[in-house]
Amino acid sequence: MSAIYLDAQFVRAEIGRLIADYPEMADDETLRADVIEGETRAHRIIELAMEQRAEALTFAEAIKLREGDMQQRRSRFERKAEAMKSLIGGIMRAAGLEKLQLPEVTLFFTKPRQKVEIHSVEELPQGFYSLTRKPETAAIKSALEKGEEIPGAALVTGDAGLTIRTK
Repeated sequence: MSAIYLDAQFVRAEIGRLIADYPEMADDETLRADVIEGETRAHRIIELAMEQRAEALTFAEAIKLREGDMQQRRSRFERKAEAMKSLIGGIMRAAGLEKLQLPEVTLFFTKPRQKVEIHSVEELPQGFYSLTRKPETAAIKSALEKGEEIPGAALVTGDAGLTIRTK
């Protein structure tokens, strides 16, 4: 468990004790903020947490960029591997070889297999396709806000969000 997390737990407990000892702070946000700033390390812990958050976001973005680079690299190698397979097949066909044994690999042509090719999903009869059921949440929310009842759906209030502005 990190030190900042343990400090944050301690500060939360300190804040709870301060509010319990000085109940007048409950109704005065300015007083409460001033006392918490003066009597605890809350601001410093939040600053440290913001630094760690910024660092984590930087790493996440760097990894995302790296993943993109690696995806492109993998695609290039996959294309190269497919090109080499095609080149090998072309040489074997030109030589009339159905099978070739080398010290480290055996190559051979397989019989062509039948596969399904779909020309038009819309023309397929019932039982030969599947439908995916996905809720249209924007439409559902709009209808619920207008007072309509929709079985299987309800408007609920989520948690309060924390906005962090750094610019």
